[in-house]
Amino acid sequence: MINELQKRNLASLLSREEMKDILCRQMYGYLPTVNFEMTVSEPTDVYGEYQLGTVVHSYVQMTITVEGKSHSFRVDRLLHNDGMKRPTIILNNFHPIYASRYFAIEEMTEKDVNFIAVSYEDLTTDNDDFTTGLAPLLLPNGQNTDTACGKIGIWAWGNMRLVDYALTLDCVDKDNICIAGHSRLGKTALYTGMQDTRIKFVFSNASGCCGDSLAKGNSGHESGEDKRMSGELYSDIYRVFPFWFCKSFEKHTKKNYCDDFDQHFLLASIAPRYVVLGACSHDFWADPVSAQLSALAASPAWESLGLAGYTAKELLSVGQANDEGHIGFFLINSRHYLSRHSWNHFIDFILKHKN
Repeated sequence: MINELQKRNLASLLSREEMKDILCRQMYGYLPTVNFEMTVSEPTDVYGEYQLGTVVHSYVQMTITVEGKSHSFRVDRLLHNDGMKRPTIILNNFHPIYASRYFAIEEMTEKDVNFIAVSYEDLTTDNDDFTTGLAPLLLPNGQNTDTACGKIGIWAWGNMRLVDYALTLDCVDKDNICIAGHSRLGKTALYTGMQDTRIKFVFSNASGCCGDSLAKGNSGHESGEDKRMSGELYSDIYRVFPFWFCKSFEKHTKKNYCDDFDQHFLLASIAPRYVVLGACSHDFWADPVSAQLSALAASPAWESLGLAGYTAKELLSVGQANDEGHIGFFLINSRHYLSRHSWNHFIDFILKHKN
């Protein structure tokens, strides 16, 4: 495993701020700096009988105003009402949690955590239109520079407003704020964790290319008649989703990696906090092998602080998990999916390592 990393000739780790700046300048773009007002409505109850009435599903309307322009969106809450403070997971999801195949709502309310969730396209649409949702408030001139953030940055900015809100709630353990996301929203969770040090636990599930998996020499998997290596490449992702990233990222799609960085920088920028990476054994496009190698490559960021990083010495097999250090990893027998098994791994990790 170590020899494999050495063969990839990965760049050495820099300081957190240096890695953050490189990733913003070369891939994701910089978050906009705006003066904004945030207002939140009184909660509306949806269902109050989870866990014999100890967990209430409710929602609020959050409104963001910038220079007289406003955007409102629904924020769902699954909060315990017994007066105890609990770790709270900010979930940027593909669908509302009450109608999501990625969220087993009844089972998750049995866990000793709270959830605050938003449906990602309520923040801004997943396309090249920068006139929807929060986008015109944050980028009134669109992506008018090479380093202006794309949609991942806008979704992350919205995540940070949910953190603002969570910190106002009495039932929230403010020392154990968490962020979670799957696939493109796993990339967003990692970017949010890089930006916002109030977040202690970052969970990225199957985030793959431009998320948790190394780009340089990705492992892939032979598939199709041309036997191409099917780990997703920069050129693949940018051809379909250029609007997720800043424009300066395009230049790296010609050789499908960058000499200045790789995705272990993104993980390492979260140190000394916690990162949990979920992977699916049949999700070759997201390249779970390269995700494990990325975790190993990022580990020195924690080790230099006297902390355990990624403690596995060999590649994990299907069904195995490593939760001993500040970088957790698990591999489930699945295709590209966020399942209750994945949620259970992440929540177990939180409860094991929380203050």
